[in-house]
Amino acid sequence: MGTQAKQGKLYSIYKAVITVLSFAVMFYLFTICFAGTYRVISGIGYKRILFLNSVIVLLAVFICVIVLGVYISRSVKAAVLFSKLEDERTFDKVMTGLKIAIFIESIILVVAAFNMPQRSDQNSIQYSAFGLSWGISEILIAPSHLGVCPHNSGMVLLSYLLNLVVGNYNSAAVMLIFAVMVPFIYSDLAVIGAKFGLSRKMQVLVMVCGLLFLPLQAKAAYVYGDVPGLFFAVKAMKHASDIAEKKANVKNALATVSFIALACAFKTFYTIFVIAIALYLTVELLRQRRFKELLIPVAVVAAPLVLSSVIEFIVASIVGGTMSTGASKYAWIAMGMQEEAGCYNGYFGATFMEAGCDTAVQAEMAKKDIAETLQYFASNPNQALGFYIRKTMLQWTDPTYFEFELFTRNVYLDPYASQLTWFLSNPAVIRIVASFLKVFQLLMLIGGVVTSVMTMKRKAGTPSLLLLITFIGGFFFHQIWESSPNYAMPYMAILIPASVSGLRDFIRKISSLKLKGMAKAKISVKPYGLAVFLAGTAVFLLAAAGIGTIRQILVDGRDEYKTYFKETLKLSRNPLEEGTYVLKPASDDYEGNGVQIEVTRLAGKYTLRVCYDDMDEYIYLTNKNGKMVVDWCFYDETQIFVILKNTDGTYSICQGDSKALAMDPESGMVFNDFIDYTFLFNDPKYEEYISSHPETKWDFVPAG
Repeated sequence: MGTQAKQGKLYSIYKAVITVLSFAVMFYLFTICFAGTYRVISGIGYKRILFLNSVIVLLAVFICVIVLGVYISRSVKAAVLFSKLEDERTFDKVMTGLKIAIFIESIILVVAAFNMPQRSDQNSIQYSAFGLSWGISEILIAPSHLGVCPHNSGMVLLSYLLNLVVGNYNSAAVMLIFAVMVPFIYSDLAVIGAKFGLSRKMQVLVMVCGLLFLPLQAKAAYVYGDVPGLFFAVKAMKHASDIAEKKANVKNALATVSFIALACAFKTFYTIFVIAIALYLTVELLRQRRFKELLIPVAVVAAPLVLSSVIEFIVASIVGGTMSTGASKYAWIAMGMQEEAGCYNGYFGATFMEAGCDTAVQAEMAKKDIAETLQYFASNPNQALGFYIRKTMLQWTDPTYFEFELFTRNVYLDPYASQLTWFLSNPAVIRIVASFLKVFQLLMLIGGVVTSVMTMKRKAGTPSLLLLITFIGGFFFHQIWESSPNYAMPYMAILIPASVSGLRDFIRKISSLKLKGMAKAKISVKPYGLAVFLAGTAVFLLAAAGIGTIRQILVDGRDEYKTYFKETLKLSRNPLEEGTYVLKPASDDYEGNGVQIEVTRLAGKYTLRVCYDDMDEYIYLTNKNGKMVVDWCFYDETQIFVILKNTDGTYSICQGDSKALAMDPESGMVFNDFIDYTFLFNDPKYEEYISSHPETKWDFVPAG
């Protein structure tokens, strides 16, 4: 009896630590998300700036949503409507309909990205899979992608296997598979929610929230491991919660172990889910004295390591080479402590090459840099506070989680981009979507805060603990790792059932409040409540101190954001009205008459028809093998251009693959080759480039 009481006390402490930590993290995130946003500006290139949210507007919308929830909860008509979900067939039909709706959302985003080139790591995955198809062993050696990042072997192997069926660089097939996976992620999360008390109508609400959480749907357009990794990780969590409910049959054990191993094979940061599942199962099995089953969490930890080694062995065997050990994990940690706010800056790849592709040597270099940064932070605590507040804001406060980046970064360079793609990449559209998602973000976080409090009161073994452990694990891990908003997205997705549960409890509490009862109520303080209160106070003070530290940066960021939409957006999206112009080199030395052209605009691109009196009217400026010529209309991408307005009033005429039209410096108006060009528009690098390449500047003078 004494042993059981001791175990019960230890379990209570464990649960209190998890719930207080999750409460503190989510309340902290809620506070800074309410105060500001570290927003990714959409356009040519990208910029990250800070700006203050319209707190009054957010507060008003937030209150309206809660009031609407209270109204619905008290509505008799709503109760009658929701009661229909108690019928299993009706419930299944609704859930299926929502799955289809989420799939359609994903498909719309995927179709818009079908012909768009993947970028950076995503493109490297396709390149590596192509090399695997041809048995090129050099793909395993740095500076090739797998030579530096062997942990991406799982996604490369999947692409290689698909290539055998659909052909190389067929990203559309991969996207379609991901689009199919997305709705099942939400339905599995709804099942997990049912395990800690979500009714059928609340499970439907989980799916509705999934329908609203567009960043995950947009992620299906990326040929990378995030979506399949999350798909398998959530399935592993679902089966792990079954095991904790005394359903530890062979099927559930194998499913948990296999699915979590597959998740990590696609993306290594799902190791956070491994740790969360292993911890959750270990504690639950010990509490229930199911000692023989402790082999399951051991297998959960071991399986990803084994599968990763097997995949790397298979990839190396296909090309007859040896897999590199790759860049040291310490390099990512060191990069995560550097400006800007721990974002990717190429540090791990550069230092790996500097170390002669020796992982151990690079690890020592990275450890030294980490020690120096820690020493600097210790000597400059205000700088450290500002850095980590900004790092947190960058990852967690962008409500789009950087998931529209594929469209916004590539649309200018893609001659096949559709009007739908241009619409989805429009910064004004993304701003509307981001405003909606900001409210959604705040609701999910406040729901998570409430769930953290309520979980302490729930029965032992509640699967909501598994969700909370995973969430706080992700938060702390990405505080030391490379920063990116898209890293936070999976954790926000898995928070949805916990948030729905918390919002339900929150609205129920408000609905039951009576002013007379409140006046007579006695206030009692329990130890757990005191711990939560103290944690909340500490978090609020920390957030307030951090926001105070960077308040001026926030204000400057807001002003820059407004300037972008008022000025820069016009220069980069549609700077030239349709009409007839005289095209001339923007050079004081040019003395010619220029060429009269008729400009036609569609979305953000232009055709330039030459107006010669003695020639057919269907003559256009055309890019023929890197040279501008005048030719017949071909109705293809060779006659479609992007026009950018430079800050000095001149224009640049660009076409895919970062190429810009340049005049012949000797002949003046004679068109020269298209030359390499930077698309980091309205950036210091862009201004520097334009100043050093005057041959890329043109004037469009209105004719007549």
